[in-house]
Amino acid sequence: MDSADGTRIATYEEGNPNGPVVVLVHGWPDSHDMWDATVPYLADTFRVIRYDNRGSRNSGVRPEAADRVASFTSTSGPSADHTRRFIMEGLKRPYQPVRFLHSVSQFLRLTYQGFFSIPLVARVMVRATVPTIIPLMLKHLDGMSDNQIRHSDTFVTDAANSLKVYPANYWRTLFKGRRDHYVNVPVQVIVNRGDQFVRPRLYDETHEWVPRLWRRDIDSGHWSPMSHPDVLATSVRELVDHLAGDEPAKALTQAQVGG
Repeated sequence: MDSADGTRIATYEEGNPNGPVVVLVHGWPDSHDMWDATVPYLADTFRVIRYDNRGSRNSGVRPEAADRVASFTSTSGPSADHTRRFIMEGLKRPYQPVRFLHSVSQFLRLTYQGFFSIPLVARVMVRATVPTIIPLMLKHLDGMSDNQIRHSDTFVTDAANSLKVYPANYWRTLFKGRRDHYVNVPVQVIVNRGDQFVRPRLYDETHEWVPRLWRRDIDSGHWSPMSHPDVLATSVRELVDHLAGDEPAKALTQAQVGG
């Protein structure tokens, strides 16, 4: 598939060609392979579409494409603009020590994005460290076994080539983020309680941005598509069925925020 700026984007389609469409999106430093374990749980019902972001796996990369990369979102998580508001508003409230400390903690957990925005230096460091650090994090922090880790054979190169997402978004969002980033479609967030980078508190204000919200907190680290594919697939299935007219499953009813 050709993107608007001419970059070739590798897409992958599986499952029921006549079913509802589910698009599975990956972040840095992964590729579409991250969803390999989830697809089998969805393919009988859904038309599943995956793609590789610019610079990852089989997609192209253009040096001038950095300012066209969309905001990064973790697994059904808050957008970069919502993250900025949570951090910046909290830092303005030292008189509310708990809220202030939550914002400081979240800011510090995302400072790696600033480092990844440094030209050349970040690419060299990523190539040198990613092959060791990421697998160690997945095994020791997320508790995964080797057969749960889904990385392509071009993983290290992909990680270096797809770094443009950070300079394209980090500084812009930190200082010029939107304050009107509302979403007018039903949203379900999967909150990974053990996420080392996106803490659960960051999702507490999501209801201010969407009209219909469901929130599910699961015992997972940052890479839940690899560690909990069945849980994610069930969550998707229950929401789609309900929006199509079925009575909500008990777990979905319990996950609804407000309303």
